[in-house]
Amino acid sequence: MGQWLKHLAVRFWTALLTGGLAALLVLPFFVDIVGPGWMIVPGLCLFVAAFWATGAVFAAMGRRRLGRLLGEAAVWERAGMAREALQVLARAQTTVDSFLFSPLSKKPPAAQLLVQLARFQLARGFLGASSDPIIDAYLRDFPHDRDAAVKWLDGLLAGKAATQTAHDISARIGAAHPEDGVVQRMLAQFYLAERRCDFAALQTYGQLVADDKPIPDDLLNDLADLFLAHQRADRLALQVYLDLHERGIGQRRLLPGIAACALTIHPGSLTRPMLERAGQVLAGIDAMRRRDLAADFLSQASDAEADQPPQRRRITGPALVSVLRQTAVQFGGWTVRAAIALSRLLGRIRRAGSSKRTRSALKWSAMTLFVGVVGWLVVNTAMHLGADMKIVQPTPEPVAAAVTDPFTLQVAAYLKEADARRYAEQLKGHGLDAYWTRASGTNKTWYQVRISHYATKEAARAIGEELKGRQLIADYYVANYKRPEVP
Repeated sequence: MGQWLKHLAVRFWTALLTGGLAALLVLPFFVDIVGPGWMIVPGLCLFVAAFWATGAVFAAMGRRRLGRLLGEAAVWERAGMAREALQVLARAQTTVDSFLFSPLSKKPPAAQLLVQLARFQLARGFLGASSDPIIDAYLRDFPHDRDAAVKWLDGLLAGKAATQTAHDISARIGAAHPEDGVVQRMLAQFYLAERRCDFAALQTYGQLVADDKPIPDDLLNDLADLFLAHQRADRLALQVYLDLHERGIGQRRLLPGIAACALTIHPGSLTRPMLERAGQVLAGIDAMRRRDLAADFLSQASDAEADQPPQRRRITGPALVSVLRQTAVQFGGWTVRAAIALSRLLGRIRRAGSSKRTRSALKWSAMTLFVGVVGWLVVNTAMHLGADMKIVQPTPEPVAAAVTDPFTLQVAAYLKEADARRYAEQLKGHGLDAYWTRASGTNKTWYQVRISHYATKEAARAIGEELKGRQLIADYYVANYKRPEVP
């Protein structure tokens, strides 16, 4: 979380700086294109592009530095200088955890570093507890790496202290290599050394026994001792007891286990051959003696009690009171344990609040919140500034110009406005300053078509005669100039 906040903060500020500089150069060209009201759109596009480019540059820098450090660590490792190689790998880990990589771009370089770290740890002569998290993470991502699995098990069987992580790694190796006899044999040796008889260990023991390769006498003897100590009387245990008995090792101590298996295992297609072999081993022992051996092995009270069906018990008044008392005691114990657990949880929260990692996460969270607020203010300010970048001048009110030429030429008059418009447009097509105006009489309204305005009547008549000579107008007369109406 702290790395993500650190990356986001540095990347945001860098993108804001570079995007702001780019905006100063680019945004003025967009004012006339999109208008001041939409300036936020190219601004946001510039920021997003700068944010993406910043992340790409950071990731490229991180990958380049990581590749150089991994190459340097490989050189130290080949030279046999493990201490120097470990120091360089620690710097590489710091690079992966730095702000240069985002959570999405961190996965490939982290996997590359994990591979080299795991192989460096596996190449060392002794694997300490500090290497467990590295190997665990590596085998979680690459569980089918047989060389790494065998090397890890070699170190485990050489006397390495078995932690909970080591047991988890072993289970993962066994699940990834179920058909590999070498791996399963090594796992069985580890489980036997730890005296494990749980489900995962029993699966490994079963695959070891089912393998065509014969089991060494000492390994088979240790497996039989483990089953005898746990009073196991199942099909796998019978197979181990019989194989060891046929080799002539510890025959007398195996008889109770064989007798218990012969008594408890149900005959079937899979178990009948082994039960026949058990019958041959127990052929010289009478039935009563067999039952006694089985009863002692299984710690049962007697054959009669084992054969009797369970009887329904009546709950009497004192028994009910006793049950209620036990329930109250258990409930009180649960309450006390819950209070203790809550107290421990509060203590952990209080201690976590004072830890360096928590303070760092809170610091970067506050910085990210501050960055978000500042970014919002920047965007809001940019919107207002964008609206003010181009000032729209108000349209000036038209000022009526003084009439200096009082005469004009009237060339036609119509009762319909459309006719006057059409004739005025026709004259304009010949380059004349034609217009139409409205004149209301007693009973009718005339729409007069006129041409320009002149300072004297003589100038107006001269233009009228010229237009008649060019056959642009049929007739005319000089009238007083009236400002044309806006259609």
